[in-house]
Amino acid sequence: MRSTSKATTFAPVSVTAAFEPEEEYLRISCGIDTIRISRIQDVVDRKGSRFLERVYTPGERADCAAKGVGSVPSLAARFAAKEAVSKALGTGIGYEGINFCDIEIIVGAGGKPGLVLHGRTEEFFAGKGGIQAEISMSHDGDQAVAVCIMQFDDNTDKEVSDEISMG
Repeated sequence: MRSTSKATTFAPVSVTAAFEPEEEYLRISCGIDTIRISRIQDVVDRKGSRFLERVYTPGERADCAAKGVGSVPSLAARFAAKEAVSKALGTGIGYEGINFCDIEIIVGAGGKPGLVLHGRTEEFFAGKGGIQAEISMSHDGDQAVAVCIMQFDDNTDKEVSDEISMG
């Protein structure tokens, strides 16, 4: 059963960036993560539902369970995606109230992965001027990988903008 609470979903947008200091511009942030699929299998074998419920939303667990034999590679790719999202946010998991279940990976039309932010993670993204986010995931052999690209209005979060420009 999926949550009916308000959440941020993302749709593609065009990006225009201005490079004059007095103009508004967008900041792009990238996060990437990789994990061994066997590591996720080991944790699932040892911790079972305790691990699954701490890391994955009910919808994610259902989507992965429906894959049967392919469920663990899908769980691993989602784990990597959640880590990549937290890195693109600049926080990591566990900081600023960011937790695994507030980052939900959904599958859209044609199998394209999508991102839905909930709770404190959604608030943090919006508070930092978050505009758009995209993810991509893959797995092969014993490796799963994911990347997240986020766009931020740097004029919304002046402290971050000043920190970047002072470099």
